[in-house]
Amino acid sequence: MKKNYLKKFALLTLSTIMATSMLAGCGSSTATKTDSGSKAATTGADKSPADYTGTIKIWSWNTELKDLGIIAKFNKVYPNLKVQLVSIPNDNSAYVTKISSTMSAGVGGPDVFLAESAYVKKFTNLDFYEDLTKAPYNAEALTSKMVPYTVELGRNEGDKSIRALTWQATPGGFFYKRSIAKQYLGTDDPAAIQKMMTTTEDFIKLGETLKTKSNGSVKLLAGYNELVNVAIGSRTQGWVKDGKLVIDTKMMDYIDQATKIRNEGLDAKFTQWTPAWTGSMSDKTTFGYMLPTWGLPFTLGINAPKETGNYAFVKAPTPYYWGGTWLGVSSKSTQKDNAWQFVKYITTNKDFMEAQAKDKGDFMNNVDVQAKLSSTDAGNNSYLKGENVYKVYTELVKGIDGKLFTQYDDTINNAWNKQIDLLIIGKTASKEDFLKKFKADVVNAYPDIKVD
Repeated sequence: MKKNYLKKFALLTLSTIMATSMLAGCGSSTATKTDSGSKAATTGADKSPADYTGTIKIWSWNTELKDLGIIAKFNKVYPNLKVQLVSIPNDNSAYVTKISSTMSAGVGGPDVFLAESAYVKKFTNLDFYEDLTKAPYNAEALTSKMVPYTVELGRNEGDKSIRALTWQATPGGFFYKRSIAKQYLGTDDPAAIQKMMTTTEDFIKLGETLKTKSNGSVKLLAGYNELVNVAIGSRTQGWVKDGKLVIDTKMMDYIDQATKIRNEGLDAKFTQWTPAWTGSMSDKTTFGYMLPTWGLPFTLGINAPKETGNYAFVKAPTPYYWGGTWLGVSSKSTQKDNAWQFVKYITTNKDFMEAQAKDKGDFMNNVDVQAKLSSTDAGNNSYLKGENVYKVYTELVKGIDGKLFTQYDDTINNAWNKQIDLLIIGKTASKEDFLKKFKADVVNAYPDIKVD
């Protein structure tokens, strides 16, 4: 199950009105030349935001920064910095390829570019981004209010320097339909439902209960593979350690869990991002969905707007994250000072963070904003019948270990999911055959990784 962010942002324009309702309250210095001829960033210690002038070219695979009003908020504070957003869709990895080729060439590139969680490690480990740990950026001092896993994902794995930051955190949990819970489980109270799914095994038993009490009409999940991110989040070891492939025991457990869910008829056999999957969000037979923070306004809110008040949110058996957007200053930029103003503003400015949370329902990467919204009515969510989802999100992020994630994850996760699908539908005969095929895919993609 790959997190398809393109699907999310294809719907952003339509989401503006819906997202707004999701949360109820909710001196100067002279630039010097580097050896490459680009302008080095200056401290700007004596400059006010209005003193910065010029144009910042930003590359992304979508128009998120515009659609979510982020550029507009930035320009209210920095009125004389023009932002030129260039969108390069990532179909067939076109965006990733464009960034790689342009950065390798060293000319004609952006000043700032975005990276999705699936490939942010690839960019940070290739020196595509400026080292933000060094002066004049000094980003390490700015991270105390950020969620730790988000900082880890933006680090270079070699020298541990910070290369990219993000304004959001994306912990995931389980969104379920209150109407189904009340009819077949006797309660729709999140606290009560939470007790029924403290472990993945309990969660599967909950599906069995729904099946029995509904005579097979209610399915626990739209598709078995909604559990894969929970399995990934529950690991104690990442996919690659010391150049060797590691298959954590939690991933082996997931094979059995996925097989059981499908064989016992606990899922609706829908594939994510298909019309059947999104359509099931407003049916009376699919209990719920494993989704991250953005899944609330941009998936449920878009595809099931009439279900307002019928959904509730609880923790998954294990904390996990799904998706997210990082950005940094291009190491080839000639506007590094200006570029840093943009990156710094949207990843550290608390006024921006709070406004973005209330306007768009985003879960912001700032612990002070999280604390404020999780402890006041500002965090109450109308779509979730007034539930303070910010409070649950804030608890979830504490259990996410960013050190588990590597630059290889996107490719290895895709290989794993592809082979699991073949096993589940019977095109792979056994777990042993599955492992052979999965390992072969890893070797084919990364010949240098040692595979037992």
